[in-house]
Amino acid sequence: MSEATRPEMVLEIIELEDGELAIRDADSESTEPMIKVNFSEELKDKLSDQYFDVARVMLTAGIQMVADSGLDLSSDEKSEEFEPEPTIH
Repeated sequence: MSEATRPEMVLEIIELEDGELAIRDADSESTEPMIKVNFSEELKDKLSDQYFDVARVMLTAGIQMVADSGLDLSSDEKSEEFEPEPTIH
């Protein structure tokens, strides 16, 4: 499918029962999150209400990195062509 006709994926940030924050496809029937972020209770306490904002930024950065890579998340087909560049920290 060409980029011009590729449907946009609508993502939503959710809080799971165990307290993890996650991103999932809002239009999918699957309950499996695409990305999850978990904070220790100690860090959650230190961040107070800001832990959600920190998680949102982390999740958004992850999705943006995937989008920039050109990987099509809306397709169920596994691409053997995609090999991410190694990241040096």
